[in-house]
Amino acid sequence: MTRIRDNGTVFLRRTRFQVSRTLAGEVAYLLETPETLMVFDDRGTLLIEHHWPAPGTKYVGSGRTPGRRRTL
Repeated sequence: MTRIRDNGTVFLRRTRFQVSRTLAGEVAYLLETPETLMVFDDRGTLLIEHHWPAPGTKYVGSGRTPGRRRTL
């Protein structure tokens, strides 16, 4: 269990994982497997799932570019 930081990340194994800035301050539950990290909210909803990065990686983002999303 951890709290989502003000910038929307959780910190584990010396790596920051982007979850969501809108969830800053919320409690998150972390589930580690040998292959992945899964982050759940207090209702059990899966927020993110990431494979463990290569050793030395300090940040894992959402894969989206920063800024506003375009609507089609």
